[in-house]
Amino acid sequence: MSAQLINPPGASAGPASSSLPIAGVIPFSTCDWPGKLTITAFVQGCPLRCRYCHNPALQPLGDRGGYHGFEGVQSFEEVLDLLDARRGLIDALVVSGGEPLAVPGLADAIRRTHAAGFPVGLHTSGYSPARLRRLLADSDTRPDWIGLDVKGLPGDLPAVAGVTSAVAHRMWQSLDIAADTAHSSGMGLQLRTTSWPGSVVESHLPELKAAARARGCELVVQSARGCDAEGYYRG
Repeated sequence: MSAQLINPPGASAGPASSSLPIAGVIPFSTCDWPGKLTITAFVQGCPLRCRYCHNPALQPLGDRGGYHGFEGVQSFEEVLDLLDARRGLIDALVVSGGEPLAVPGLADAIRRTHAAGFPVGLHTSGYSPARLRRLLADSDTRPDWIGLDVKGLPGDLPAVAGVTSAVAHRMWQSLDIAADTAHSSGMGLQLRTTSWPGSVVESHLPELKAAARARGCELVVQSARGCDAEGYYRG
């Protein structure tokens, strides 16, 4: 998610609609879903505070927990228009973040994208297993592929991602939910983690890789970029 967010042609700078809150769009991406050329939409809002986060502008939530009033935020209708305009040129839509499981409108966005004839990929940390389970229970709202960020072992997540221990354990519940669905439905699944030299993530890579293999996946290890020795993003 290091590419610059841009507005699609014709995008307005008005307030967000009540649907999925879009903070920016990459109109052509080759790196957000392996083997596919995608349009990638980034949602506004993330409750995590990952120390290596390089898109902190996507973290804030709107007033009263909503997602309105962000300058330049686009409507999901504009994303659908862009998909239609580039039909035949791109393979799919990827919804990234921010954290898509923490914002309103995700299920409806996936349903509408499927109805328009496009597969959907989802980038998530697994923040809300309850919401993920509901998405995956319905073929209309089930992503065709998930890139799930395994940000660390449950005991390491408070330091790495700024979450409570309870949230950390729930994120690992999502790992099992996604893996079970991938096995039962054929949904694509990639498990990945982000590490930096000397980090607690690096020291526990053998355990993380074993956990991924136990769920039928190979862990993809990414290197945090632009970070200092403590893993904090410095640009």
